[in-house]
Amino acid sequence: MTTRLKTGAALLILTISYYIAELIVGDRWQDAHPYSWSDNMISDLGVPECFGDMAQYGASTPRYICSPWHALMSAEFVLLGVLVLAAALLLTPLLPKTRAGRAIPYLALINCIGIVLVGAFPGSAGEVPGGNHLRAVLHPTGAYLELLSGLAIMIIIARAYRTHRAYTATTLALIIVTIIGMITSLAPDHLGLGAGTAERLAIDPFVIWRVLTGAALLLALPSIQRQAD
Repeated sequence: MTTRLKTGAALLILTISYYIAELIVGDRWQDAHPYSWSDNMISDLGVPECFGDMAQYGASTPRYICSPWHALMSAEFVLLGVLVLAAALLLTPLLPKTRAGRAIPYLALINCIGIVLVGAFPGSAGEVPGGNHLRAVLHPTGAYLELLSGLAIMIIIARAYRTHRAYTATTLALIIVTIIGMITSLAPDHLGLGAGTAERLAIDPFVIWRVLTGAALLLALPSIQRQAD
């Protein structure tokens, strides 16, 4: 059991690969048109077409898209989904024995499907006249599935482990940032923060939460094992 839980916790920590992939792929953009962490969407990193200046297509968010290493980012999205689902299944023994707790593996499956859709059907096609209709539909669908299922998982865990005050407080703070990010993403002109910043406020808290949860579990496992013995 200890090996299983350690593996699950390690997989959560490994989801930090998402940030590593972002940094690598973003760095490969042309110097003349660098990736903008505030204006470019996260998914722009995985777009296979070199669209160039999106203003020419009348895009609501002016930005430049040409990601030479797009395949790495798309592959990372798929890997991330698999890591999330595998970790949830391995850590099932630690999940709260409530109806909400039993829903977490299913929410993790939804999260996995959402992230895989984001990677398998790269975004921005819907902003281009004649763009791939399937991608234009499935990419945002996957993004919403990822966001809402991740938020639900954090809420369930925060409520179940509310006696662990520091962990719960951190989780609640990340939940609040996620909600702020969702509101900012839908607000006119993204409240001046930029589309990329707004999106990261919505998406990144769940990424950070997974890594912190994995680290917290590894630190707590000796105590959990002693209690089990």
